[in-house]
Amino acid sequence: MDLLEIFDASNQPLGYTKPKKEAHRDGDWHRTSEIVVLNDRDEVLLSLRHPDKAVLPNFWDVCVGGHVDPGESYEQCATREVEEEIGVRPKTGELQFLGMVAVEVIDPAASLIDREHAAVYVFRTRRTLDQFVMQSDEVADLRFMPIAVVLEEFRTGNNSLRYTPPQHTYLRTLEMAAAFICPPTP
Repeated sequence: MDLLEIFDASNQPLGYTKPKKEAHRDGDWHRTSEIVVLNDRDEVLLSLRHPDKAVLPNFWDVCVGGHVDPGESYEQCATREVEEEIGVRPKTGELQFLGMVAVEVIDPAASLIDREHAAVYVFRTRRTLDQFVMQSDEVADLRFMPIAVVLEEFRTGNNSLRYTPPQHTYLRTLEMAAAFICPPTP
């Protein structure tokens, strides 16, 4: 059974855990890590959620990531998730922390109220698609797409792919990654 540590809306621990399914049903705040994987051409790695996933099957994610286990740090989670989902273990210093975003997805049809305090990281890689090893029960396909194209799609709503909601949150995640690529000049 997957347990999640429960937090308040300000990301302060409440001192207890809950099964993931119950936390998502009840709308409890918990922690996740999101990792934007970028190649040398400033393309973001997109991953297609496996068709057997309980939540959002066959949607494209703009980052890899997952839930922080009880007692685990955001960075430990990010390292574990990159290794699990795409078969690469980031070395110390390869994950760059970009900031925090609040994620809120409410889907009454799925009895889902998902509230997350998400730490956003960027992971630069020179690997090609054939050098990744997809986690067979999580990821059905991978592709690179220029981050500028995905940002434009999210801003205009003219999406070429079926992306995971909430797109406004993932827009913020990608904007953080784009600022990392090309920091604003003072």
